[in-house]
Amino acid sequence: MKIHLAHYKEDACIPVEHQYDPKKLELEFVDLIYEKPLFLSGTIEKGQETLTFRGHLKSQVEHVCGRCLKRIKDDIDQPFELFYEVKGLEDIETTDDLREILILNHGISFLCRENCRGLCPHCGVNLNEKKCQCKENLRSHSFAPLKQLWKNKEGG
Repeated sequence: MKIHLAHYKEDACIPVEHQYDPKKLELEFVDLIYEKPLFLSGTIEKGQETLTFRGHLKSQVEHVCGRCLKRIKDDIDQPFELFYEVKGLEDIETTDDLREILILNHGISFLCRENCRGLCPHCGVNLNEKKCQCKENLRSHSFAPLKQLWKNKEGG
């Protein structure tokens, strides 16, 4: 959002609203998809030498669990507060700063729940929903090749 400083009087708190396309802002990741446009509501207050821009960024997103790949819809409501020096400027572009706030508040990975058990690395079953038989099968046969090597070594 570009703020034209000439449109704002000093010491007046002016409400603003704006809508963004998350795809154009490159906000989507493998584990985060925006379901709705990003809506900004806030206020702009211009001082003699500074401008204060505060408000909230809201949207609906779909997170993908980093362990079990379950998709979960969630509402985001990210507050922000930005300060700019305005001396000698005509305009201030805030889009990159708002984008940065959203990216920095996106965690490294999302989990559907704290104790998510994930997917079985062998059969792919969601271990939160079903118990697979892979562990028992692997436990009983996983050292069989080593056991055979040991027997061969002892015998030879």
